[in-house]
Amino acid sequence: RNGIYPLMNFAVSRPHALPRVLSQPQEDPQKAKTPTPEPFDVETRKVVQMQCNMELNEDKSQWHLTLLLILEDKLHRQLSYDLLPTDNSKDLATELVHYGFIHEDDCEKLATFLESAFHKHRSQA
Repeated sequence: RNGIYPLMNFAVSRPHALPRVLSQPQEDPQKAKTPTPEPFDVETRKVVQMQCNMELNEDKSQWHLTLLLILEDKLHRQLSYDLLPTDNSKDLATELVHYGFIHEDDCEKLATFLESAFHKHRSQA
């Protein structure tokens, strides 16, 4: 008579009440001004091969960098970025380590590789 699921007739008729917090704790103004950076995963695999391609954008005002990294476990990681005039190879490599894209030991190797690619492509332009 109650259908295939008879226990549905015994559901709670009103929702459960959640306890309310009377007042929010005051935040320390020093902590509110400086956000804590989110933790990133550390890359444990090392880069075994690097390829780089740089092209000028359609309006010829900015370089577009495409970086292909092959890691120890044969994983291919392709990253692309529009270069700013203030960007340098060391900062880009450090940022890739910070965000967990490359192993810390590969930072110098990648910075040197990017620097040579920057000189090669910018001298051709």
